[in-house]
Amino acid sequence: MHVSKSFGVVLLASIVAILAGGRTDAQKPENSSAEAPLPKDIYPDSRNRLPLPNAEYQSGRLAVGIYQPGVSNWDPQLIKASRGANLKYSMDVSDPLMEIAVLVAARELDVQYEWTQWETHGRDPKDPRYLDPAIIDIIKYEKPVVGLGEKETAIINFGREIFGQRRVSPETFAQILHLFGRKSTVDLVWVMADYSVAGAEMSAFDNRLRADQEPLLPPRPHSFDAGRRASLAASIAAASAPLPKDIYPDSLNRLPLPKREDMDDEGKKAFDQVNRPERLLRSDAMTKRSVRLYSNPRFAAGEDEKQRYLTYDTGLSDRLVEISVLVAARELDSEYEWTEWEAYGRDPNDPRHIEPAIIDMIKYDKPVVGLGEKETAIIKFGREMLGPRKVSFGTVDSATFAEVLRLFDRKGTVDVVHLMASYAADAAELTAFDQHLKEGQKPLLPAR
Repeated sequence: MHVSKSFGVVLLASIVAILAGGRTDAQKPENSSAEAPLPKDIYPDSRNRLPLPNAEYQSGRLAVGIYQPGVSNWDPQLIKASRGANLKYSMDVSDPLMEIAVLVAARELDVQYEWTQWETHGRDPKDPRYLDPAIIDIIKYEKPVVGLGEKETAIINFGREIFGQRRVSPETFAQILHLFGRKSTVDLVWVMADYSVAGAEMSAFDNRLRADQEPLLPPRPHSFDAGRRASLAASIAAASAPLPKDIYPDSLNRLPLPKREDMDDEGKKAFDQVNRPERLLRSDAMTKRSVRLYSNPRFAAGEDEKQRYLTYDTGLSDRLVEISVLVAARELDSEYEWTEWEAYGRDPNDPRHIEPAIIDMIKYDKPVVGLGEKETAIIKFGREMLGPRKVSFGTVDSATFAEVLRLFDRKGTVDVVHLMASYAADAAELTAFDQHLKEGQKPLLPAR
């Protein structure tokens, strides 16, 4: 993704998780040579599973490759709802530190496309994002973080814990907060979390590099399943323990609830939008999303608008929204989201109510049998898109994608992808800020 404050190019935005480990420089990327024929379901103009949308930009029609409209343009309302939900142009973080944050996310999420673009930026001495090549190699090959500045060190450790270990230590968070303050800490989390969306999107639509590009991200030689299981087990155990010392009782996370009276007019407008009564009837918005109000108010309002659109206004039924979010929460081991949404799904009076057998099928990773074709397609799609990843392209099977496309058309497919991907970004936020359940709430997501 060719995005930077300096260049002002907005493209495919916004990626699920892997444990950091050792690596040697001798490893080479998988052979995804662009010279090989494209798969039959890849369009030559877009180099993914949907043709280029007819989107016009201020600079005119964008060229093929990384300078092209994203698949989200197949839903113009999603584009409209997403305006303002981008932080890259309002962050008080330097271009090199932004580069490090994106590279860490791309490495931990194994997003070949993003890594290849951003490593290219980082190795170009004429690019404002240029980095010492040793820093790139520390991230790329998962080397110990030694000999770097305190901010560079903190960002790398922070990203590895958010996406790899899925558990951020109080010490790591405290160091980030000390170095960057509340606003820039939130900004860093969301810039990295946005690549959860990008990773899911590129997996689903099998986005390919340009024909002249060589993949630069090497595969991982290790398994991370044990680490993921340990992190989920620790979060389940922590739910019944007293709140940690760095958790605020009002927000139940690592930042206190922001106060409306402390905000300027733009901040108050964003506060009122996030805290709308009709929104709180259907989700615990003010608790979970409160940290975003420490960032740029336009971002907080933009993220809220995009999430509202994806959850309630795409035309997807409440039943299918419920299933989509549950699949995402299960695949991401997101205890907070799962517990909230399982409660909705089991409540006969909630419009998102679904059969208990469907919940258990997702919850316990059971085979998908006996369901309608749309329910079946969404569960299989989410499992392939957000489950175990590899450094390559097309982790979603062509037949799975074709079935979703048949059932939901292009706009609907984009909406399903972005709905589930938005909960991947939420999972990163909840991990970073160690969001706890409400008092008396029992965690409902079991360890794998």
